[in-house]
Amino acid sequence: MSYISRTALFKKSTRKNQEFERFLCDGQEAAILDATTSKYIPLSYFVTPVTTTAVASASASAPRRTHGLADKMPYESFRLINLQQRGNHAHSLVIFKSRAITTNPEQIAIFECNGQLSQSEIRILHTSLPPKEYLEESDTDTDTDTDSDADDTDTPAIYDVTELYFSPVSPRICMNFGNDAHNPGYCGIFGIIAMVFYRQWRRTDPETWVSEWSKLLIYMRQYICEQPRSHGCMGTELAAQIQEIIASHPSTNAGHQKTEKEINNLLNEALQQI
Repeated sequence: MSYISRTALFKKSTRKNQEFERFLCDGQEAAILDATTSKYIPLSYFVTPVTTTAVASASASAPRRTHGLADKMPYESFRLINLQQRGNHAHSLVIFKSRAITTNPEQIAIFECNGQLSQSEIRILHTSLPPKEYLEESDTDTDTDTDSDADDTDTPAIYDVTELYFSPVSPRICMNFGNDAHNPGYCGIFGIIAMVFYRQWRRTDPETWVSEWSKLLIYMRQYICEQPRSHGCMGTELAAQIQEIIASHPSTNAGHQKTEKEINNLLNEALQQI
């Protein structure tokens, strides 16, 4: 398939991609995250922090109120997030809740194909740090680059806790790159890869899915041999193949099942190359 037709296929497959996403999410619509005014998102959007829960539980007059997206998610589940940005742009994130996630006390992780560092589309902020055992291997720092104009002396400490909640399911650095001819906008396809992978390992070996996913991230973040950076990375190539698979099957339950099986086969082949 030519690179021009790669772009055309992506544009043609918008509805099919959305219908397959809905299948993977068992019919549940994506959650909406409005980041049109700021990329700095409070942790409480995603989950009620353990520290907040402990304080609320200590007072009979202050019962716990669950507002975080993951609060009512059962363990070993995920939710697709549609991130709305300035300029009518959108970006895909996936939040996982799993006992295999040990980087934060709430045991959640957010997949961001743009990486954990400067190219991530959002930053997660909180007014306190998690317990020390979660900070030993992180780069969590006090965040002073927020959208607030308040004087520093009147503003409580705000911490960028993004890494604790992006790792270990997000690549360290962005893998969603390549010019438009090679990567016409594959963030949603990367989200599909994460969801398909998790659905398979949740059924077969839920305790090791994080380590296996980390291996796949290593594969996807590799540069393409003897190709310029404008062509993207191995993940870009994988996303293009998966777009072809989705486009080749009808948007029926049977078609979606065949699509998921073929994608799993492709992901398993990629794992064997690590």
